[in-house]
Amino acid sequence: MKKKIPQIIHQIWSGIDEPLPRPFKIIGDTWKRDYPTWKYEFWDNERINNFIQEHYPQHWDVYTRYPFNIQRWDAIRYMILNKMGGIYVDYDYESIKPMDELIKGKHCCFALEKTDPDKIFFNNALMLSVAEHPFMKKIIEQALSKKALDFERSPKKDCVFHTTGPYMLIDLYNTLTEEEKEDIYLIPAQFTSPFNGHEAYLFIQGENEQLLEDCLDEAYAVHYFCSNWAVTDL
Repeated sequence: MKKKIPQIIHQIWSGIDEPLPRPFKIIGDTWKRDYPTWKYEFWDNERINNFIQEHYPQHWDVYTRYPFNIQRWDAIRYMILNKMGGIYVDYDYESIKPMDELIKGKHCCFALEKTDPDKIFFNNALMLSVAEHPFMKKIIEQALSKKALDFERSPKKDCVFHTTGPYMLIDLYNTLTEEEKEDIYLIPAQFTSPFNGHEAYLFIQGENEQLLEDCLDEAYAVHYFCSNWAVTDL
């Protein structure tokens, strides 16, 4: 019998630059509200460093040599899910209702973004996995290989996307066999990413409110794309 995704919620805020902003705490609390029986794990910089040194000492060198902090915050979420399993979710992701039925029988899940229907685009803002899932292991091997440091002179967005972010994930997914892909659930956008980045901005600003509210009819969660790592090193 295959393992079930553990009932653990993981969220990361390093705290090295600033405390967790209140709006993010409010959004983060929606996951505690909708999953009251799940264990909640908060990860700050000290806990992250201790975790890597205990469980992944072989990756410490590459982890510390990444040119950008966002690469570290990307990489640690893969390591946490690989070791412990559960759900990882960014602080700009709001829970609308529990996903229990949506993820029932699943072993590794990523939220697809709302984009061109002919393209597959997913990132690491919302991921669920059993511990030691083969794809999560492949991600760690890729993201924390010394080859990831070859991009250190690239523009920041290119560096991050190709080493620890969505381009790396999608490229790796495309190398899998059809059988391997069958064990990875790419959650349709209407369920966990009903807005694209521009629509999320409009919703926050209160524009086109009814039109955008209609996008939430089937949503279990919504991503607001509030991260500003592309222009600052959080």
